[in-house]
Amino acid sequence: MERLDLVDPGLYLDGVPREYFAWLRDHEPVAWHDEADGPGYWVLSRYDDVVAANRDWERYSNALKGSSIEEARSAEELEVRRRIFVNQDPPDHTRHRKLVSHAFTPGHVKRMTPMIEQTCARLVDELLDGEVHDFVDVAEELSFQMVATLFGVPEADWPGLLEITRQLADFQEPEVNPGLAPRPEVQKAMFEYGAGLVAEVRADPDAHRGVVVDLVQAELVEDGEVHRLSDLELVAFFPAVLVGGLSTTAHAMTEAVHAWIEDPAIFEPWLGGDDCPPQVVEELLRWRGPVMSFRRTATVDHELRGQAIHAGDKVLLSYASANRDERHFPDPDRFDPARTPLDHVAFGGGGPHFCIGAQLARLDLRLVLTELFRRVGSFEAAGEPRRLRANQFAGWLHHPVVARPR
Repeated sequence: MERLDLVDPGLYLDGVPREYFAWLRDHEPVAWHDEADGPGYWVLSRYDDVVAANRDWERYSNALKGSSIEEARSAEELEVRRRIFVNQDPPDHTRHRKLVSHAFTPGHVKRMTPMIEQTCARLVDELLDGEVHDFVDVAEELSFQMVATLFGVPEADWPGLLEITRQLADFQEPEVNPGLAPRPEVQKAMFEYGAGLVAEVRADPDAHRGVVVDLVQAELVEDGEVHRLSDLELVAFFPAVLVGGLSTTAHAMTEAVHAWIEDPAIFEPWLGGDDCPPQVVEELLRWRGPVMSFRRTATVDHELRGQAIHAGDKVLLSYASANRDERHFPDPDRFDPARTPLDHVAFGGGGPHFCIGAQLARLDLRLVLTELFRRVGSFEAAGEPRRLRANQFAGWLHHPVVARPR
């Protein structure tokens, strides 16, 4: 089969190329792809290989070149990437992750349930006014408010920071980033905001709350010495937490509504009920999860399924393909919350880089779907939906809908 340019963000304007990935899984599960403006890359498309590589950080590194698909344009850009903990390997990654992980534990996240339920109820109230709404805006508002609250962003800053976060998350989309400025340029606004908030917290920590306070006050022990994070280290947490929290959850919510419009009976067993079962969320994430791939860099020469991978080679772990692997998920194109196993890789498939916000994403999705299932009878398309131009997240730019009450 003719190679597709999986790095091209325009490829995904028609959705994830499912047939191509199915062919790769069957015929070339470890497939080399040339790259017009880069070194080329391997694609791992089978479930077992993606899970194994995701857990083997010593062979497949995040720190060497970062986890973004595109190459860093300079040594300075690569250095900035490495400050963000998702672009680190243990022990640095482990040390920095621990500083924020407590805020994302199941118990801590569960305490946000009343606030999320109130926000969901308000947003559904607005949806059911009979008017046209862009569901992308609805989903992004909910997702951002939850992660911003957890992180400690003052409510007065939400509108401006949501725009900054969206510009960074969707930097490959010309409607959001008209000049298609590269990621480092777009990222500056996020770092500037983060530096300002960190300065405010340092000056008056009692006036603030959330993860940002914990980070400013955190102490790390290295080589017997205790030190605190520098401002550069602190602001590096902002894009990882905020962009991750916005993009993944909001896209999954919108994908659920899109599926509902495509097949009005898809969620019928749960409509009118008082709770969305967790397995509905898990199957949605497997079936149409938003994270398509992350990049790793091989650290040593090795062979995988007969292919010689060399140290320094770019390797793409295709979560979108792994979640539809027939070898692991029977009849993978069917939405079936009762399926077993349901151990998808939407959050990374284990290992040190398992998504830190997975519990919050699951709770957000379950509670918003609960409210939608309880109160919405149907969704109708109110215009042509438009997919996002992006090569890492499968999402929507616009999805105008009218919601009808039960």
